[in-house]
Amino acid sequence: MIVFAPIACNIALMNWDDLRFFLAAVRGGTFSAAASELGVNRTTVARRITQLERRLGQPLFTHQHNQYELSSFGGALYRQASRLEKELLSLEESLGLEEERLAGELRIAAPLGLGPEFISELSQFSRDYPQVRWELLNTVDPVAALNQRKADVAIAVSNTCPPHIRGHFLGEMQRAVYASKRYLKRLPAETPLAGHHWIGWGSDLAESQAAKWIARELPEDVYKPAQVNSWNAILAAVKSGLGVAHLWCFLADDDRQLTAIRPPDPELSMGLWLMRPANIPASARVKAFINTLRPLLKQRLDQR
Repeated sequence: MIVFAPIACNIALMNWDDLRFFLAAVRGGTFSAAASELGVNRTTVARRITQLERRLGQPLFTHQHNQYELSSFGGALYRQASRLEKELLSLEESLGLEEERLAGELRIAAPLGLGPEFISELSQFSRDYPQVRWELLNTVDPVAALNQRKADVAIAVSNTCPPHIRGHFLGEMQRAVYASKRYLKRLPAETPLAGHHWIGWGSDLAESQAAKWIARELPEDVYKPAQVNSWNAILAAVKSGLGVAHLWCFLADDDRQLTAIRPPDPELSMGLWLMRPANIPASARVKAFINTLRPLLKQRLDQR
């Protein structure tokens, strides 16, 4: 973790590329995180920071309690460099120069197991911007991945957008109880919900809406043949005939092996979002990603 301290400094005549490494180090929290963001190794980041310190004649970081902290001078440099970054990005956008920077790596966080369902939209992004190489990070909490600088942008499922996040709302995702046709040969759809075999959620997702619904609405002794911790696992379990579960309607309705045995439950609806950190100017890659995925995902949800 890097801690800030205020002081004034002038950076008008500095090398912007060195500042770019400095900003990545502060935002990533470590030189290793900055190296991952910039596509270089940790040694390169450390060398560029040292080079900047020598040019300025001031230390930018201090090493205390087994972590690097921003010096007073470094804190002032960060604030002014951040303002300069915003001005440069605005200038590039006004001059139409952003397209020239549409290359490099992009880290995309997505809900555990749900990310692969959006591969078709991600493939369209690759066709539009072939020089951008993306990495899909499946995680329990995409917002946490943004906070920890593990991802540049996120596809997130949430009913709200945190104040420190810039969110683009795509639409509501409905959920209903689904079963496979094989399963319904053993237990008909009209069987009371408590009489069905339920696929449960594992401990990682015990606080999810669907898991809380099961705990609240079904008796404790309801039969649960298995518990899983991802969308693709629960989908596979339902399709195999193991039991029933709440599935996303916009995905399950297209599967001929599945049948909704109850109408969608409004209580379990969730919003789908594209999110990015609000305190970091969006790169050309992030802007291109959002501008491409936003209409594609909205259209997909609107079809349901």
